[in-house]
Amino acid sequence: MKKLSSGILSALAKYEPLYLVFSFPHLIAASSLTLAGVYFPKVFIGQLERSESFHKIAVSIVTYILLLIALKCFDAFFVYKADVYRERFKKNIRCLAGELTMAQPLSEIEGTGFADKLTMSGKVTQLTDAFAVFLNIATDLITIAGLSFMISLLDFAFLLTIAVVVGMKLIFVCLTQRYQKKRRLLYAANDRIGNYLDSTAYTSPGAAKELRINSLGGWYMDKIKGFRERMLTLQYGDFNRYAAINVLSGLILALQSLVILISLAAHLKDGVIGIADFTMYFTAVTTLTLKLSSIITLIGEYNSKKISLKDFDELFHSDESDTTRKGVPENREIVFENVWFAYPGSDKYVLRNINITIKSGEKLSVVGMNGAGKSTFIKLLCRFYKPTRGRITLGGVDISEIDETEYNHIIAAVFQDFQNLPFTVRENITLGKDVLTEIPESGEWIGALPDGLDTYVGRVYEASGVELSGGEGQKLAILRAIHKNTPILILDEPTASLDPIAESEIYDRYFEIAKNKTTIFVSHRLASSMIADRIAVFSQGEIIGCDTHDELLVSCPMYAEMFRLQKRGYSDLR
Repeated sequence: MKKLSSGILSALAKYEPLYLVFSFPHLIAASSLTLAGVYFPKVFIGQLERSESFHKIAVSIVTYILLLIALKCFDAFFVYKADVYRERFKKNIRCLAGELTMAQPLSEIEGTGFADKLTMSGKVTQLTDAFAVFLNIATDLITIAGLSFMISLLDFAFLLTIAVVVGMKLIFVCLTQRYQKKRRLLYAANDRIGNYLDSTAYTSPGAAKELRINSLGGWYMDKIKGFRERMLTLQYGDFNRYAAINVLSGLILALQSLVILISLAAHLKDGVIGIADFTMYFTAVTTLTLKLSSIITLIGEYNSKKISLKDFDELFHSDESDTTRKGVPENREIVFENVWFAYPGSDKYVLRNINITIKSGEKLSVVGMNGAGKSTFIKLLCRFYKPTRGRITLGGVDISEIDETEYNHIIAAVFQDFQNLPFTVRENITLGKDVLTEIPESGEWIGALPDGLDTYVGRVYEASGVELSGGEGQKLAILRAIHKNTPILILDEPTASLDPIAESEIYDRYFEIAKNKTTIFVSHRLASSMIADRIAVFSQGEIIGCDTHDELLVSCPMYAEMFRLQKRGYSDLR
């Protein structure tokens, strides 16, 4: 318990200490209310047995009521304050989870294991629920101490009887917890799948169009229903198991209560205790039994909620121990040295023996068939993954040794699966880092939007927002990269949704702006590649040619064939 509770307490103390301060007085109030409820009936019944005056009985009753009111008010005040700071804690921890998620390498995020753990750690705000359970445990412990003292004054054997029964229930709870631990990853994976199915069916505009145009609504709903049925089958099995354990525990508790009641009746018959004492001891024993049983259940509940903190710690744990990072060198020459790469969990190399030098200020086009390794080449350069073998250097320094933030400051990128944010066009271009007072060059289309630069992208935040077309979305992503004004720009098929004329205009304007910048761009349209200084041709994870357009037409048969086919395609359109 000490180790478990310290994790919760340290997290709360770090992110919202006042939540702790206002929570602990609840322990005193709650346990005092329970103990008073056990003890004061004995006082009243004793006074009635002794035929004391109405005045004395009334004083006792008023005293008890005033004590209850005082404890209730005391408890209500601190519970109110704790609730306020609990919500602040939830906000803080959600923000932290977002920051830590964004700091994770892409190699982690693209794995399903990360998605499953993220599902569980996404419930990290259950820390407040776990802390509430912890408070209940602490309250019960104080109550148990008081009740045990009362009972021990009469017969210590009662405590031994209760301990045996509680021990049996503890065994049941331990078995249940072990079972739940095995099931939690299964449920997390199913939650992830269920959330995806629901979000695709109900909220994804792209999926909504596919489902409707292909009349797939019934088929897709059958998929969802089938998944939900399988989930219910799993849950029914668990419910049956838990119900059987609860019934068995209830029978044992009932047997214990019967034994203790008979023992108390014998003490009453022998004159050892009176009616008042009998009432108090029976209430104390019953309450103690319930509290002990409750505390075991609460510990199990606490452990299950505590799982989210454990996954939170594991999920965002960094294996990188060396915190000393190098700065960005002035020399911006990029070199791939004998680079091989296989995605995590796979032994198939998607890049093989890549050797290429990209001079500072050079314009390099990357071409090849689908699956040739072009986008993976870009991912390695962006440091989303580390090479399996070999290294990538910038100015002679291994890029993995360069401070990540500084490295990101010198690179701008537009990916084929780009993502614009649901904020204004202005914020999408500047990302909140500076002020944009006028529409940038190549952004004339923005002037046609309802609110120009202040038009919201999508309708997540504003109902008046605009859903951009694929081409407009790509233009916005390219404007963002250009506005970042970095010495290195990476374009991974950023113009796939644009027609050839629009693509040519964007590249012409960009190269005019970025004459001295290093540019690496992937494109399936070889006509655009002709403006590059060099063209790297990828095939099955290898570079089979790297030269100018004219030289490759002679030296690289694959490039020549690709260019011939595209040229013929455009000729056929005339």
